[in-house]
Amino acid sequence: MRRYCLCLCSISAGEEIFKKNDDTYTETGDHSAPMVRRLVVDPSKCVGCRYCELWCSYKHEGVFSPSFSRIIVVKDDRIGLDYPIVCRMCDPAPCIEACPNDALTRGEDGIIRVVDAKCNGCGSCVEACPYGAIRLSPRLRRPLICDLCGGDEPICVKKCPTNALRLYPLAEEDLSENEKAFDKAYRYALEEHKRLMRRWGLHVR
Repeated sequence: MRRYCLCLCSISAGEEIFKKNDDTYTETGDHSAPMVRRLVVDPSKCVGCRYCELWCSYKHEGVFSPSFSRIIVVKDDRIGLDYPIVCRMCDPAPCIEACPNDALTRGEDGIIRVVDAKCNGCGSCVEACPYGAIRLSPRLRRPLICDLCGGDEPICVKKCPTNALRLYPLAEEDLSENEKAFDKAYRYALEEHKRLMRRWGLHVR
C-alpha cells in the first residue's frame, strides 16, 4: 500500500506535465440517443504506472488496490511490455450469453452491468470473456466489469498521465489502428494474463 501511495503522490505532482492531445474525440450531432462508446488503448503511450488501476479501484470500491480494478495492466519487464486490458464492449457479448442467471445486462449505452441480486459468483463470465477483461471481486465475488464510470468520462481516462486511454464511438473502427498495430503484444499480454489467472485457480479459455 505504501508503494502505491508513493506512486500516486509522485504521478499527481507531474500530472500537469502531460496535456491532452488535440485529436481527443469530441462528440457531435444528435444527442437524443446514448452514444455507444468504448475505451481505446494506445500501448505506445502506456508506461505501466498502473495509475488507471488505482483510480478505478478507488472510484468504485473506495480503496487503492489493483485487485479491485476493472482495468487490468499486464506487465512484463523482461521485454518492456505494459498493456492495459479493458472491456471491448463485444456485441454479442460472450459474458452475457454465458451467465446462467441472466445477471449481466446491456443498456442502450452499450455498457454491461451486473445485477447483484441474480449473481451467484460462479465465474462463467470470467471464463467466457475472450479478452480476459473480467475478474471476480475478491471481496464479494461479483464480476468486475468496466461500466465507463456510469457513462461519464471514465476516471482512468481523466487520470492517465500519458493519455494512453481514450473514449471513442464503438463504430469508429479506424480509430483503433494503434490497437491493431500492437496486436502481437496484446496477444502475448492476454496469454500472460490468462496464465496468471490459472495460477490463481481461475479457469479461462
